Amino acid sequence: MTDDRTALDPLAAVTDLSSPDEETRRCAVISVAAGPIALVRGHLFQAMGDCSWRVRKEAVEGFLASAGAREYAAEVFELLRSQDNAGLRSSAVEALVGLGPASIPLLQARVHDGDPDVRKFVVDILGDIGDESSLPSLVDALGDDDPNVRVAAAENLGKVGSRSAVEPLLAALRRPDLTLRFTILEALGRIGQPVPMEAVSPFMEDPLLKKAVYECLGSVGALESVPILVKGFSEPSRGCREAAVKGLMAVRERLPSDRVAGAVDSHLAGLRGTPVVKSLLDLLDSPDVLLHRLVIRLLGLIGDADAAGPVLHACGNEQLLPDCLQALRSMGAGTEALLNEEYLRADEGERYMILCLCGDLGLAGCRSIISSGMADSVPQVRESAVRAAGRIGLMELVTEMALMLNDFDQDVRAAALQSMELLAATGDASVGREALVLSQQPEPEKRRYAAVLFGVLRDGARLALMMKDADDMVRKAAVQGSAGLADDDAVHHLTLALTDENPAVRIAAAEALGESKREDVLEPLLLVARDPDPWVRSAGLKSLGMIGGRPVLAELENALKTESGVVKLAALEALGRLESEKSFALIREALKSSDCDVAAFAFRILAEQDDPWLDEQGDLLFTHSHWGIRSAFAELLAKRRGRNAVPSLERALKTESDDLVKARIAEILDALR
Repeated sequence: MTDDRTALDPLAAVTDLSSPDEETRRCAVISVAAGPIALVRGHLFQAMGDCSWRVRKEAVEGFLASAGAREYAAEVFELLRSQDNAGLRSSAVEALVGLGPASIPLLQARVHDGDPDVRKFVVDILGDIGDESSLPSLVDALGDDDPNVRVAAAENLGKVGSRSAVEPLLAALRRPDLTLRFTILEALGRIGQPVPMEAVSPFMEDPLLKKAVYECLGSVGALESVPILVKGFSEPSRGCREAAVKGLMAVRERLPSDRVAGAVDSHLAGLRGTPVVKSLLDLLDSPDVLLHRLVIRLLGLIGDADAAGPVLHACGNEQLLPDCLQALRSMGAGTEALLNEEYLRADEGERYMILCLCGDLGLAGCRSIISSGMADSVPQVRESAVRAAGRIGLMELVTEMALMLNDFDQDVRAAALQSMELLAATGDASVGREALVLSQQPEPEKRRYAAVLFGVLRDGARLALMMKDADDMVRKAAVQGSAGLADDDAVHHLTLALTDENPAVRIAAAEALGESKREDVLEPLLLVARDPDPWVRSAGLKSLGMIGGRPVLAELENALKTESGVVKLAALEALGRLESEKSFALIREALKSSDCDVAAFAFRILAEQDDPWLDEQGDLLFTHSHWGIRSAFAELLAKRRGRNAVPSLERALKTESDDLVKARIAEILDALR
């Protein structure tokens, strides 16, 4: 191992470069690299050829980190000629790439080197650097005498990705060199610029180039490539079919949405009922998830019901589910028949999935299996079934849904209630009849269900009766169900509920009255603001903010002075809704509060308003006692004022004492400058 003397004399570690221990050699490289590059470069070059990749990597990094490394690029280049040390050649390539554009003049001067292996290295390095100034040299190399150099030139022109390379690549396609043509097609696809169909279509006749042509068309093809790509679905070669699928979907994605139907989808619809569908289905056994997704989308666009089975089985993959649903939806009635058939032999997991699909696809023709699923022994299946019934709107199953409100599983009961709510929203009278039966049950939970349903049905008379129920939760549900009913009877009963013995009921009543926005509820809500329960008072103040008026403003101002905690925050929220000069003045005053929560909440309300307050409150907020407000104000000021905020932020940076806030202001200033 190296010792302390290497810190003073980097060359003292040179002997360790020959140590049999890999870590000793690696540490020696680090020490040697600390010396002047003019003195240590030979030792670094030696280490670049080490048998250990860790040592070689350290040597390359040490060389590149040295001041003046670019002056020795020519010496590094000569390492490429090492015939017996592949590691050394690789290190030299890495070093020259690492020097970037600085090494390009040297490389361009060596593009006609007498050694074809060196010429190939030159081409690869220029491609990895990726600078367009290398294009002339790479284009020149397309005509090299050595086939490996020509192929490397085509590949690296694709890496650089300049449209200027398209014409030279197309010209080089005329060479009778299969590997070169294959590489050129890949390079053209990588560049992604349009090419004339006549330039690439002749190579469709060569079975060894077909796949590359399809891939190329996927990147550069336009409307005229669609028939060729569709024809590719029938290729005997799996690789060609895969490339054609990916190519066509890429072309389809690039087209304007108003042209997709006529230019692409019309070709696909013509494949329905043809052997092409089977050719596409065969691709679904690939582990390539992207290919799966594209094939499923294609099958949906084709709309062949015979493909529904395999697509159904693909639904088990969550990544593919959205595409499967869309494809199955496109297959229509055939999907219904398939799901009904598959359900009869499915296990519980498959039954669950099939019922979910029925609901997602809105398949009323699956009523029989949905009804069966609602009586299944597995809770998850019952839940899936009743949700599907609600989503589809199967009114004839309302009675079965109501029975499921007795299910031992809470999730099933909740799903049944939600489905009945969906049906109630359509105004179906059968839900009302079931709700009436529920309202007369001895169990409070059943009566609560009834209150929820009466709320959806907008049955004010029934809700008024249930506001007198002996159970707190039933009364609360009835009050909540009355929200949005603004008629006199509803308001009367909600006002009575403000005196309920249960705070949760009083809160629900206050919120419902606020939603009515009727001025005649102002007086009872002002009384709620005196309720002994702080949460009830908070609800009352928020509802007052929804109604507005001078008495409300006075009440909210009084709450800011006398209340604390959640009630004070509720008063601020209500003031924000009033959107008057007086209300905003009170919110600005709240910025001075010693309660950090109050001040921060006031700031959040003001942050949603227009700019004038920023200047008015700037001095206060940049000296606020709460560091979070100071930081948030700096961000808001920069967002609203842009570069005009720089002077204020610079002054704030000088006076800021908190390190975190200072760092944040400094970041903001850096971004603005």
